[in-house]
Amino acid sequence: MTRNAPRRGSLRLRLTLLAALAITVTVAIVTAVLAFTLVTSVRSNVTTTLNAYADSVGQSATAGRLPTRLPPSPGDATVWAQVVDSSGTVIASTANVAGQPALYTLPAGRTTPQPAPGSSSGRGDERVIAQRYVTGTEPVVVYVGGSTQLLAYLNHDLQGHLLYVLPVVLLGAVGVSWLLIGRTLRPVERIRAEAAEITGSDLHRRIPEPGSDDEIGRLTRTLNLMLDRLEWSADRQRRFVADASHELRTPLAAVRTSMEVGLAHPDQAPWPELATRAVTETTRLQRLVEALLLLARSDDDTLLRHREQVNLATLTQAAIDAAPARVPVALHAAENVRVTGDPDQLTRLIRNLLDNADRHAERTIAVTLTTDGPATAVLQVADDGPGIPPADRERVFDRFVRLETARTRHAGESTGTGLGLSIARDIVTAHGGTIAVTSTVQRHDGQVRGATFTVRLPVAGPRSETA
Repeated sequence: MTRNAPRRGSLRLRLTLLAALAITVTVAIVTAVLAFTLVTSVRSNVTTTLNAYADSVGQSATAGRLPTRLPPSPGDATVWAQVVDSSGTVIASTANVAGQPALYTLPAGRTTPQPAPGSSSGRGDERVIAQRYVTGTEPVVVYVGGSTQLLAYLNHDLQGHLLYVLPVVLLGAVGVSWLLIGRTLRPVERIRAEAAEITGSDLHRRIPEPGSDDEIGRLTRTLNLMLDRLEWSADRQRRFVADASHELRTPLAAVRTSMEVGLAHPDQAPWPELATRAVTETTRLQRLVEALLLLARSDDDTLLRHREQVNLATLTQAAIDAAPARVPVALHAAENVRVTGDPDQLTRLIRNLLDNADRHAERTIAVTLTTDGPATAVLQVADDGPGIPPADRERVFDRFVRLETARTRHAGESTGTGLGLSIARDIVTAHGGTIAVTSTVQRHDGQVRGATFTVRLPVAGPRSETA
């Protein structure tokens, strides 16, 4: 198997060939139609001229004013005419057939004349018509004929010219199409060249837009939007890697320092204290790694492994019972609030919100579960801590973000990894919901304190068997 597949012709070449073929076929069809129309028109004119002259001669014969020498046709002097009686005798003719016997006969019941036996007619290059009249009491037949050699010349000339015109048209179509298509595709080539020069290290570059609203302009804007998304994704990935490296370095350094102190003074080292510190940092490291793996699954859209209908009130109560809360938690939940989702991830969502509230609360945490209409479940986790400034209420959901109040609150206690709220938002988004944070009036003087995280999730439909 070869590595490189056979290359087809360039787009410009293929379009040129298609355009040339289309132009050639169109010209050929138009030429054929014009030739057919021209030949038909000439034949119709000949027939019209012969019929008009035959009618003129016939009227003279009917009126008894038929001369022996018929006047020439006013439309064409080459037209001949003969008036033949029932015995086959020519009683009148034009000068160009004077003295000749009847050239044609008209059998009874027929309208198409036949060449007379022994005559010099029937050469195949003339058109002859015959009309019956009565002169007095004598029936006569008026024969009128005209040359159709012009039609033969016309057909011959058209066929001969087409043999030269069509190749010239084909070559001209190829040349003009090649130039025009090349000029049309020139902006596409510029876009390709610009895009080829953009690498992962300079995703800030953009392709110059032509300023038009045609296909080229829309293509350029689409590519620039794609570069915007790639730049944002690359920046986010770099920040994530840098933050993760920093967060992983701290517990690893703490564990290593504890072990190095113990090894440096094995007889005097407080091994139980060092072991406790190592276990604490290892636990922190384990939680951080688990959080990073969860975020990676979220980025890959594989956060939800399965879905089923769950009772959100039951999950909330179980999460509160399992959480090692520093302050008491009060739950006010409506019964049988069901949502469709992954119970493990929903439990993680509730625990993350409870952990965040527990780190900031002073005396109590309030958890409320209600419904907003028939289609939305509302979960609120409120604490009476210092609250979140309005400017930071969206930033708290970013990864590795810790506000200053969180860093100084309860000195000596773990402040988490800075990933809990980010994971909570990813879980809510994966379940088709929203999450927001507001402040709560907790003091009698109206001072705004505390933080309330509100999660809205779609309520499950009629209960069905889960997979």
